[in-house]
Amino acid sequence: MISSLQQQFLHVWPIIWFSDFIRYSLAAGVLVTLLFVLRRFLEHRTIQPRSARWSDIRREISYSMSTIVLFSLVGFGIYLGGQSGLFLVDREISPTWGAGLFDLAVMIVAHDAYFYWIHRAMHHPRLYQRFHRLHHLSRTPTPWAAYSFAPPEAIVEAAFLPLILLFFGTSSIVVFSFTTHMIVRNVMGHAGIELFPKKWLQWPILRAITTTTHHDLHHAEFRWNYGLYFRWWDRMMGTEHPKYEEKFDKATFKANSLGSAALPQELPELP
Repeated sequence: MISSLQQQFLHVWPIIWFSDFIRYSLAAGVLVTLLFVLRRFLEHRTIQPRSARWSDIRREISYSMSTIVLFSLVGFGIYLGGQSGLFLVDREISPTWGAGLFDLAVMIVAHDAYFYWIHRAMHHPRLYQRFHRLHHLSRTPTPWAAYSFAPPEAIVEAAFLPLILLFFGTSSIVVFSFTTHMIVRNVMGHAGIELFPKKWLQWPILRAITTTTHHDLHHAEFRWNYGLYFRWWDRMMGTEHPKYEEKFDKATFKANSLGSAALPQELPELP
């Protein structure tokens, strides 16, 4: 006889998995399609002279699929915790715009801090091989690399949401908006093409937000730029690439070409 928990799993988990799958597939797939269609207009914005191989893309998609399974299992745990009152997420609440945007901003800022510190921790020699090395196999990342994590890293990445919902109450609408923002920003960071406007760094408020070049430099040179959404932690902790703004300017300079791209042809050895 099927238990109540099994029934809930069979009915709820596939919906959560499908939602995560669609979110990843749409975010990465739409961006890949746009980059392909507009490739002649965006060629000068290519950040690295290297191109990802088909084997890289297959690996990125394959591990992203396993990450989606793990994310959806954590999502099912959040569903159960929400039902029991363990997690502070109320599916019945429809927040006002102001309250919803405030909650979303809190979650984004908190996630940026969480990501920075766990990211730096996973670069520690004792953790790197098991947790993070697989993601760094994408030396020239594509949008498909957004969820390309080894299972231990995927679990650590997924842990943020249940952790914050233990202490911070919000609605399911805000949670959905947060996870959508997360994957959109993630695929943009792995685009390989600078997507942000040329004058982005000239605007005091916007310059604090990371660009594609910011995260691409992390993949190319390994030990810089650990932040996800903002530059705050990298700048405070002295871990921002010293030539980041110069690299961004090169990636957005119209005269730039693949022959004079922002990064060197020979990349450092992968640890």
